[in-house]
Amino acid sequence: MRVFVVCTILVFCCLAIGCGLGGHYVQSTDSMSPTIGIGDHFTTIELKSKTLNPIERFDIVVYKPQPSKANIETEENTRFTHRVIGLPNEKIEIKKSVIYINNKLLGETFEKIAGGIDYPATAIPDNEYFLLGDNRPQSLDSRFWNKPTIRREDIYGKVNTIVHKEDWDKGKRW
Repeated sequence: MRVFVVCTILVFCCLAIGCGLGGHYVQSTDSMSPTIGIGDHFTTIELKSKTLNPIERFDIVVYKPQPSKANIETEENTRFTHRVIGLPNEKIEIKKSVIYINNKLLGETFEKIAGGIDYPATAIPDNEYFLLGDNRPQSLDSRFWNKPTIRREDIYGKVNTIVHKEDWDKGKRW
């Protein structure tokens, strides 16, 4: 009972200060495997304030799909999930599956599936982000968009909890 009361108070405090609660989503692709698998349910924290809930490197975010070079059409209510790799005003480059930020090697501490394409040095504009899936060979992410960055306004929330894993009996992935 005490845990329930504390959790309830925390939820109301978050709402009161504006960080808000986001939504509930189900992962429909393997672009974030092994972190978030197909069929996993997760919740997000809404991004109402830049100072109370800033977007940081390696956050996993839910966002509005961007137009891709392959002209893949998505429905209006489709949402994508990827990891923030590049931050505003940085330069990103990918060589042989290794990421460089401002010409320095980026150490990735999470589990991922390496591979995919090289990506030329690209400057990330102010208030925009560069996103990649954890399953690099199977991810329609920043590398394949017409414009390789996403505006903060097109990001709906940060993933905070996987509430149900489709393969719950195989251990924690995140």
